[in-house]
Amino acid sequence: MRHYFQDKSTKLGKRERTRSLLIDGAIAAIAENGMGATSIKEITEIAGLSNGTFYNHFQGRDEIFELAAYSVAKEITDEIAEMVAVVQDGIGRIVISTDAFIGRAVAAPDWGALLVNAVHHIRDMRFDIGEHLRADVALAIEQGKLSEMPSSFLVHQIGALITLAVELQIAGKADRAISFETCEAVLKLLGLTPTKAHRAVQTFLSKTTV
Repeated sequence: MRHYFQDKSTKLGKRERTRSLLIDGAIAAIAENGMGATSIKEITEIAGLSNGTFYNHFQGRDEIFELAAYSVAKEITDEIAEMVAVVQDGIGRIVISTDAFIGRAVAAPDWGALLVNAVHHIRDMRFDIGEHLRADVALAIEQGKLSEMPSSFLVHQIGALITLAVELQIAGKADRAISFETCEAVLKLLGLTPTKAHRAVQTFLSKTTV
């Protein structure tokens, strides 16, 4: 995944290819050093570009950090949206989406490290990670399986749970039990009883692997 955005931009114009090089460089630098300790020089060295080229595309670290984080999150959520498109059950979509988001971030540790760093440095990142479940929650409400949309505070909690599950696994080793527990916790925050949450996770995650 170290050259993901660079490879994806090969058919685009020079400006977009250069920005993609810098985004990949930022992701690699953040994964190694964390956002707080990552410098523009480190990003450009990894990208094989000059600091001057960096400033032709970005005003500073915060701009590229935010773009890198949201670019990664979008790639993951777009992939998951395709995965769950055939799932008709709202609760099932929540479970599968949550598990898949964690699994994708853990499978690409640089991406996972970027997202974990982002929730501590980018104001709305934690909320936005939880917010991607909104359409699935709405479907579950329509099907009578949940009663109401979560508050902003609950969305922040969901985002924090998901990124914690990623952080624990990239810091140690992949552990599906953590993903299962996280999915159950998300469902309980959304209003399911512990028994129903456990049953739903066992039902839907026994049908899929990440």
